[in-house]
Amino acid sequence: MHIDKLKYYIDLYECKNFTETAKKNFISQAALSQFISSLEKQFGLSLFDRSQTPIKPTAAGTSLYEESKILYKQYEYMLERMDRIKTESMPALRIAYSSPVDIQALLPIVSRFKESYPDAELKLNRITLKEADEYISKELCDLVVSFSTEFIDNKHTKFKVLKEGRYMAVVGKGHDLFDKNVITTEELYKYPLIMLSKDVIGNLYDKMLERVKEDGFKPMIEKTVDDIESEMFSIITDGFIGFAPESQSLSDFGDSIRMIPIDGSSHKYCIAACYLKENTNQTLKAFLELI
Repeated sequence: MHIDKLKYYIDLYECKNFTETAKKNFISQAALSQFISSLEKQFGLSLFDRSQTPIKPTAAGTSLYEESKILYKQYEYMLERMDRIKTESMPALRIAYSSPVDIQALLPIVSRFKESYPDAELKLNRITLKEADEYISKELCDLVVSFSTEFIDNKHTKFKVLKEGRYMAVVGKGHDLFDKNVITTEELYKYPLIMLSKDVIGNLYDKMLERVKEDGFKPMIEKTVDDIESEMFSIITDGFIGFAPESQSLSDFGDSIRMIPIDGSSHKYCIAACYLKENTNQTLKAFLELI
């Protein structure tokens, strides 16, 4: 198995279509099918259920996908390092982030950094919040900008706070609480809630539940979803209440949704830039000096 060909498998897993994957990678569909068959033969496992359309990954296929993403990232980093040695240029800074709120906190520092180092290369990569600690620990990036709950207990890392704030209640038009200027915790926890799933936000899910208990309530979390768009859609159409950092913009949803302060709540957040203590990237060092 050639590591560079793992991209074929990653793309097929994500789009679940042999024709589209073959076109994307400029290879024939027959060559792609042969590659997937060779993987299945190598591992002695079926990776996809081809009896349905679109094809469906098996449990083994999902495991291989998760490992392939990590391995392929490491492969890309190896190529980058070799190229850096060849060109003897300032090393690129690989930054991972998990949400638009992270980017908002990061941009002022990036602007100052580019003024001082206009030729420095910054490589951004969107990840899930749950992946934040893994990306740092396995050196898949130099810096993770995310909620500090994901790496605050990692003894091998350090972090610098970029932004702190409170969570707001997100309420859809037509809800009983939509016209409120402030929502009390008593009012909030009378209604069914929606949250991003633990598979997406990792430890933050448990932290949110702990804070609800600190408020003295037991939440009615009736639905979890895997992305913000689905969460907002359910808030608007199904009457759930969700949570969002106060700095998050929901302008794309117009007047059909509102963010409302929660009186007396312990729901707060901290966006931080995390890095490995032993990271020797000089570009990272220069970047951190501006935080």
